[in-house]
Amino acid sequence: MKLDLYKDLALIRKEFPILERCVYLISNSLGAVPSKALENLKKFYKMWVEEGVSAWQKEWWDLSREVGDQVARFLGANEDEVTMTPNATHSHWVALSTKFLAQDKRRKKVVMTDHDFPSMIYAVSKISDFKGWKLEVVKSNGKPGIDVEDILKRVDDETLFVSTSHVYYKSAYIQDIKRISARAQEAGALTLIDGYHAPGIIPVDVKQLDVDFYIGGCLKWLCGGPGNAFLYIRPELSENLQPQLTGWFAHRQPFLFTQEMEYASGGQKFMSGTPPVPCLYTARAGMDILEKIGIPEIRDKSLHLTESIIKKAKERGYHLFTPEENNLRGGSVSISLPHAFPVKQALEKRSVKVDFRKADDEGPDVIRVGPHFYTKDEEINILFREIDSVYASGEFKKFPTKIKHVT
Repeated sequence: MKLDLYKDLALIRKEFPILERCVYLISNSLGAVPSKALENLKKFYKMWVEEGVSAWQKEWWDLSREVGDQVARFLGANEDEVTMTPNATHSHWVALSTKFLAQDKRRKKVVMTDHDFPSMIYAVSKISDFKGWKLEVVKSNGKPGIDVEDILKRVDDETLFVSTSHVYYKSAYIQDIKRISARAQEAGALTLIDGYHAPGIIPVDVKQLDVDFYIGGCLKWLCGGPGNAFLYIRPELSENLQPQLTGWFAHRQPFLFTQEMEYASGGQKFMSGTPPVPCLYTARAGMDILEKIGIPEIRDKSLHLTESIIKKAKERGYHLFTPEENNLRGGSVSISLPHAFPVKQALEKRSVKVDFRKADDEGPDVIRVGPHFYTKDEEINILFREIDSVYASGEFKKFPTKIKHVT
């Protein structure tokens, strides 16, 4: 049944219990949990209780592939092209630890940017140290985005990977991945794209983008919870790769328990050990709802909501760390305002959930506001009404200025 985001909004919101208790504007960090996720977890538990070890034969063994195929529909990928992993950092390790059968020994450079997510930078830098690669980081110089030309000119015949983000996590700036991929191919390099902040909120087509590796997760805009990351590898490439970070789930005949590795084909080839089965059950609930709505419809509403946030922030003189241009903006808006972290905590006490990101070497402290398809227009009004009240009352002065936790 197709769902209309406006006519069926009340029905949609009933599927997300947290929306009854707060103004939830933090889907860029953690998507609201659908009530069906609990039903799915109960199904997992019931199967465990009733079937015991036979649950692997009944459903568990094939679940990673089935969930990966559902994720593939949000990426424009085909069946058996997406591998589920426990987190995006693991996905990076799988991709970057891959043995390239015909690697040019001259290629030792990896290009990244300082706006890429830290966990991604940690993984890439440590693997680069181990492999003897040189990591080159393009600087943003305090801007929410980086001119694509500044990235393209770093790619040359010594480049092995361009490893960067589809949508920057702090600013929601959308990179021109198609141009980056085209330049990488021209130079004989590969693309490893962190798409965590893209699927579920903007249209994604990995075939059209022509990327080699695309990584993401269900945690945020796909409303699937933690433990559900994924890895897409271009099929023409995956046939000739041997992942070094591997395990028995990636074996062609795992139940022969042989000592030598014989890789499976397709997405299974890039699995490792036993997957987090309960997480796979939660992943499907959110995606089921998003598929009934459609990503183009979700994108249209997201633009409408983020435009409203931008307008109200500018009316109050707040600085934006997110592009105003629709074609450059993902699903969230980062606002630099005075005493951002105490204000965020005061909003939490008032049952308005946003998150905070601390300044790096160049960019400012910001609160990130991430509405989603289940957000009501009036909730944007509530956000700014509460911000006004927090400042007027001086309530923000009651809260600590040092951050301890991510949100």
